[in-house]
Amino acid sequence: MSSLTVARTEATGGGHSDRVPDRSAAHALYLISLAAKGILGLTQLGSGLLLMLAPSGWITDLVHSLAKIELVEDPGDPIALWVMHALPQSLLVPGGFYSIYLLIHGLLNLALVLALIARLGWAFPVSILVLFGFVAYQTVEFALGADPMMLVLSLIDLVVIALVLREWRQWRKAAAIPHAI
Repeated sequence: MSSLTVARTEATGGGHSDRVPDRSAAHALYLISLAAKGILGLTQLGSGLLLMLAPSGWITDLVHSLAKIELVEDPGDPIALWVMHALPQSLLVPGGFYSIYLLIHGLLNLALVLALIARLGWAFPVSILVLFGFVAYQTVEFALGADPMMLVLSLIDLVVIALVLREWRQWRKAAAIPHAI
């Protein structure tokens, strides 16, 4: 099989090839970002399931108890103070906002990571759109006074968008190679 055929086969998702893999720093960063998004997706999915299945109020009570213990040791601990004052009792309940948000966000992250790893052509533009959706939501949340971490997550997602876009261009370029006879 010629290298052009192998490149076309790989680009269209038709199997493995003997072609030398992309060893650029950008590709390595792309793979690392996929791994991180996959881990994030699993963590979010697990957290969402835990919130859905835990008895009502159990997690909030646990978090508040841990914060109280920390405040006994360090009465000025900013994280413990934030948890005690900013985390409403109703936020971490089964079927509440966070359980549903984490389940949906986790499932989307996992599905997109798996589709990108499989190099499915539709996954590139869909991933970019979904990530822009995450960025828009996180930016609005930050603007409304949410945690500055929303801005950090948005910046990370923008980097991932750039990496997915680069990878999509590479995939399309490889797919455009004419089939060798």
